[in-house]
Amino acid sequence: MSSVKEKHFRKLKRKKIWPSIAAFVLFIIMCVVMVALFLQLFALYIMGTKIVRQYGEAQHVKAVLEGFLSNGEPLEKAVENMHRYTLGESDIYVIDREGRFVLKTGFSEPDFNMVLDFKLDEAFGLADGFVAVADNRNEAAYEDGAYTIFALPLDEVVKMTFSPGHNGLGAWLNDTIITQRYWLRTSLGSEYDAYVKCLIQVQRQDIFYICIFGIIALLLLMIPIILLFINTIRSIVTQRRMTQLIYLDAVTGGKNWFYFHNYAERILTRRRNSRKPFAIVNLHLERYQNYCACYGVKAGEELLEAMEGFLKARMGKNEFFARYEGADFGLLLSCEGENEQANQAYCRKRIRSLLAELSGLKPDQKIHFSAGINLIPPYVPEDGKWYHTRKDVDINQLYTYANAARITDAGAEEKQITFFDQEMLDRQVWERWVEDTMEEALNNEEFHVYMQPKYSPLNGKLVGAEALVRWISPTEGLIPPNRFIPIFEDTGFVTQLDDYMISHVAKLQAEWMIQGRKMIPISVNVSRAHFAQEGLADHICQLVDAYGPKHDLIELEVTESAFFDDKDILVETVKQLKAYGFHVSMDDFGAGYSSLNSLKDIPLDVLKLDGEFFRGEDDDGRGQVVVKEAIQLARNLDMRVVAEGIEKKEQVDFLASQGCDMIQGFYFAKPMPIEEFEEKVEKDA
Repeated sequence: MSSVKEKHFRKLKRKKIWPSIAAFVLFIIMCVVMVALFLQLFALYIMGTKIVRQYGEAQHVKAVLEGFLSNGEPLEKAVENMHRYTLGESDIYVIDREGRFVLKTGFSEPDFNMVLDFKLDEAFGLADGFVAVADNRNEAAYEDGAYTIFALPLDEVVKMTFSPGHNGLGAWLNDTIITQRYWLRTSLGSEYDAYVKCLIQVQRQDIFYICIFGIIALLLLMIPIILLFINTIRSIVTQRRMTQLIYLDAVTGGKNWFYFHNYAERILTRRRNSRKPFAIVNLHLERYQNYCACYGVKAGEELLEAMEGFLKARMGKNEFFARYEGADFGLLLSCEGENEQANQAYCRKRIRSLLAELSGLKPDQKIHFSAGINLIPPYVPEDGKWYHTRKDVDINQLYTYANAARITDAGAEEKQITFFDQEMLDRQVWERWVEDTMEEALNNEEFHVYMQPKYSPLNGKLVGAEALVRWISPTEGLIPPNRFIPIFEDTGFVTQLDDYMISHVAKLQAEWMIQGRKMIPISVNVSRAHFAQEGLADHICQLVDAYGPKHDLIELEVTESAFFDDKDILVETVKQLKAYGFHVSMDDFGAGYSSLNSLKDIPLDVLKLDGEFFRGEDDDGRGQVVVKEAIQLARNLDMRVVAEGIEKKEQVDFLASQGCDMIQGFYFAKPMPIEEFEEKVEKDA
């Protein structure tokens, strides 16, 4: 997963659906609260209107009584005549300023244990409040020290409200369903306080108006609710579609690597899976590009779709797969075994079965598969606590290891299944270190020239040498060539090393010539990759001429494998080098599949026999026959012969008897530093 794609993916992943859902639910709750609040306010408004009306009647009674009293009539007479000047028969209860009873009308009395202070808003025309006292014959409840005006439960009120009447709709709406009695206090001059009995009557039309108001409010609020609901559903659908598109593999129609990366990480980091072994598998369809070239791209994609369906049917619990790229699939498999060997055996058996079945997807066509496996052992925390889980799981890195294991044995038919191990990891780490440091090492001249002398088998004189490279790192010490030369060849850096060695040998030859030392030819290896470049002869000539030694003192060795590349370029380069005065030799003759035609067409000076000719036992003498004929062939082509890897005196005697020109090997000398070689030249040359 590229960093840019991963960034966008994580950004979309953080964009959750739950905020939209939470906003929708919160809006619904707010709407319900608002409707309830509006209904309560409307009900209070209706009740406040009724209370104000009763308050007005009480004030009218007060005015009538005060009129009688101002005319000098006694209190009893004023109360008795009051009904002629009021709309109804209002009961009166009078006390003096000391709270003593004076007189009353009617059968009930105020209950002074239940006193209410009413404070109504100015909207009702009352800036000040008034005092109300409950009637002692009310059926209302007195709960927790608070007087409840409406004592009937809501279901009873609704039942009473919507029970059908018998006097028509108007009469039915005007029917009273709740009656509440209370006393309003008013002052009569400076001597008395009068309590006027009032009635609050709740009619069906009051409840009806409240319900109508609530329905209208709900209908008005339903519009934004519906719009918000539609927007929420649309957001959910859009999010899911975008997620599906992000997780979709355009070729197979299944899940892609993004999904595999997240799903596999989620499985491996679950607590219940921490004690279970798993395996990451790189499944590769061999020569997929060749298949597409033969049968078409569409047929290739259909084959990948068939693989998708096949693998999908064979995945178990906590297992998954996805296409990585090209014809590579990544698999997360659950292992069954008590140890690493058992897990490896289980995975090998299962993958071998999968590969066999996959090879039969196209019965009329030959398709081949290979797999690299990276075992993931159970997670065992240091403290042994069960609740720990795997941490820092890098799916891409685990898959890279599996892929590296497969590539290691790519092309080996007997190696269809390869497991990643620590040795592979160490090798990859080493290769990475070499690639990261080789440029700096070359600039710091950490590559040192060693010389291995070549001796004449006839007189034992030192007649030449081969320049070999040794890497002496300040951190790793002496690094042998077999640990870095193959890496240089893979990366192409070997051509820079060739130039480095040729320049240093030319410099040494020039210094020895100036110092008057004995001069002998020095051979330098030129890589196969170098001979693929045009203008190589001119390039080498410039490197040598920068120091000025004679060209015939430098011999350029070409490996046998280079003769299987572009033969025309190779022949032309060798001819140019010889024209410039350099000697050219074929190195490691016999190490591969030697071409006698190459010896015929290319004007070489030296034939260097590979050391494998002289290793091991040669009981039947067949090896000696081959060496004898090779030496004779070289002589017939006017070429000198060098035998390398010689370690025994019997070999030296045999080569001397066959007319070999030079011998290079541990029998005479190992590769040595320049200072030691200079001493040996003065002594043995």
